[in-house]
Amino acid sequence: MKTLLIKNAAVYDGSGAPPVQTDVLIESGRIAGIDDRPAKANTEIDASGLALMPGFIDVHGHSDVSIIAAPEAVGKISQGVTAEITGNCGLSPFPISTLNREHLEHLYRQYNCRIEWDDFTGYRQAVESRNPAINLLPLCGHNTLRAAVNGYREGRLNLQQLNMAAQLLNTQLEQGAGGFSSGLLYTPGCFSDEQEITALLTALAPFSRPYTTHLRSEGNQLLEAIKEAITSCVSAGQKHLHLSHFKTAGKANWHKLDDALELLAQAPLRITADRYPYIESMTNLSVILPDHLSDMTNEKLSEYLAEPDHAAEAIADLRRYPAERWRTCRLVSTSAQRFKKMHGKLLAEFSDPAMACVEIWRDDPAGAMAAFSGMSPDNLKRILALDFVACGSDESARPQDYRFGVSHPRGFGSFPEFFRQQKDVVSTAEIIRRVTAFPAAIFNLSGRGMIRPGYAADLALLDLDEYRAQADFAAPHRLASGVKLVLVNGCPAYGEMLNEKPVRAGKILQPN
Repeated sequence: MKTLLIKNAAVYDGSGAPPVQTDVLIESGRIAGIDDRPAKANTEIDASGLALMPGFIDVHGHSDVSIIAAPEAVGKISQGVTAEITGNCGLSPFPISTLNREHLEHLYRQYNCRIEWDDFTGYRQAVESRNPAINLLPLCGHNTLRAAVNGYREGRLNLQQLNMAAQLLNTQLEQGAGGFSSGLLYTPGCFSDEQEITALLTALAPFSRPYTTHLRSEGNQLLEAIKEAITSCVSAGQKHLHLSHFKTAGKANWHKLDDALELLAQAPLRITADRYPYIESMTNLSVILPDHLSDMTNEKLSEYLAEPDHAAEAIADLRRYPAERWRTCRLVSTSAQRFKKMHGKLLAEFSDPAMACVEIWRDDPAGAMAAFSGMSPDNLKRILALDFVACGSDESARPQDYRFGVSHPRGFGSFPEFFRQQKDVVSTAEIIRRVTAFPAAIFNLSGRGMIRPGYAADLALLDLDEYRAQADFAAPHRLASGVKLVLVNGCPAYGEMLNEKPVRAGKILQPN
């Protein structure tokens, strides 16, 4: 039986305790001993001067289908990430019906992946057949769930549809989905009401798994959206609410952080959250649409703007936007050929931002992605310092090349950047706890997130002095530095000290 001994490392066990200089023995994918030196191990690594810690858990990712197309997951594993929570913001690749299959295949068409499964079990088989480099814990997304029973139509679900949705959710959870997510800013989740969410949370509550939500508003209606989420959980008996990419969006809303934190402190349930360490968010460019177009899907919008009169009207509406709007929005990626050379540019750098947006929406029915810088640097520091906030990249696992589009720099740099921004705020041991044991506890991943005998050997060996994000908007797929070795389920998967072919040993995880 193969054994690996990592010797002389400064071992951070994930608990928040200071490091201990010791050895760690790995056998059969698990930690077999700490400071237990066998007479001989198959492989020994001298880690003098390096820090060994549990692999990082990205609590907010979107690698649902990219992991099938690019299972090497370079953007994640190159940061030391060994597990990712997927299915966030209400978007999961299950459950599937005739009402949402075509839409989702179109949405994910850049990955050349046909959706040939119907539920969590089928999706799990599809992922594991690709031998992913990292572990995944998929959540069941509300938008996909709702579309499976009602398509992408406006309006409330009737009682029969709501019961069908609750039954479908129950099935996905029984099959192993790690929780339930919503994205109430997006179609069709934006058509739901509090009663619908409460009914679905009632189905979730008996499983004791988290409800994660991209709030209905992160800006002008932030406080109301937080109250809605808390009320729905309390009404349903759901005891754990997790806020996705917690922020105060838009300068006019920066002052709301204290009130938001007070609401969370008073909530009679467990509150956790995640945040990426950047002040530029990334989402679909369509979020800046004029109000009368904002409920359209990307496909319908593309068809609508193909009509010259409709396009002219939209351009006129956009030209009424203040100049500040274009200075705070950056095009990240689009399949519209004419604008690919503008990836990474602020819209203010375009000769006619309004016309460019309309042409992009018309020519990119899958939806262009944009970064928005309407967040407070001071609030970011405060949020990252909160002990109930974990690190989440809000990105999919991508290859280093650009064949599947362009990532926000956070897709290749969130975790080293989280370390950098927190190093003068809390101890290194506490930073490590917040990206290992803490997220494992949020998502009920027993046996992971710590260096303990019997735990899965998901490990990262870093030079903490060299650990830096190198990605920026000019080169968003540049790899982080200082990552010496990453193990996933005991197998060497990435790193400068890797002296053999990397092994893709990730799998779909099971929550408690």
